[in-house]
Amino acid sequence: MKKSIFSFLAFILFCTYAFGQNLSPKKGFYPIQKTKRKMTQLAKNKMLMQGQDMTMVTNMNMYSTIHIQTPVADSQKISITFNKIEGDIEVMGKKQTIPDGSKNFKPIVLTTNNEGVINSITGSPELLKQMEQSYSGSFQLNKPFTQFLTIKSIKNIGDSWIDSNMDAGNSMITKYNYNRNENGNAILSFSTSMTVQSDMNQNGIAIHNDLIGKMTGTMTVDPKSNYIISTDGNMNLEGRMEMNTQEIPVNISSTFNDTITK
Repeated sequence: MKKSIFSFLAFILFCTYAFGQNLSPKKGFYPIQKTKRKMTQLAKNKMLMQGQDMTMVTNMNMYSTIHIQTPVADSQKISITFNKIEGDIEVMGKKQTIPDGSKNFKPIVLTTNNEGVINSITGSPELLKQMEQSYSGSFQLNKPFTQFLTIKSIKNIGDSWIDSNMDAGNSMITKYNYNRNENGNAILSFSTSMTVQSDMNQNGIAIHNDLIGKMTGTMTVDPKSNYIISTDGNMNLEGRMEMNTQEIPVNISSTFNDTITK
């Protein structure tokens, strides 16, 4: 009899754990918290220049602290401090250490309204420019803070949905799948189709990128706040780069991991 009772209780606990949780839309200010994160990226960039293949491999770790502060009136500030940057770049077999410029960067400060939408971004001009020129901007005006999963309706295990982000010539269309719950968190997989058109200036040389590709991976989400605890994935882009009126075929592949550190 006792064995049957324990079996029944175990079954109830299993059902509560496996099926009792879901993801629901979150409105208003973000929860006050301070977390340390580590971003790891290994990227391989292949280009065909003057008939010769050139490969550049970047291996980088970036450590940061995200501080979501107490709301004041109808706004809330979020500061992102880059504590350390380390890694190396290998070009045509020659490896060079990436200098740690984090001490030269002022914290990036986002100001959001009472619906969690970013209405101002301040920080080191050099760093903000680099982020603006990157293939997928981390922070955008008039958009929610990307460290939280944004959904419009309740999601249960087995659900899938599509989200899109369009900005000028750039687009990201993502399909999410809610796979399971694990250790009290939601485990999602995602697949993103990307179109990238970016302009940058390196040492006075104007560069235009026109790329398409896909990004796939998994993420772990805290269902209490929709805070993204970790993301693992890979990205593949191909297209062309225009530099000094020269058109260069480009292929970029990378793997990445972004997670909270203790």
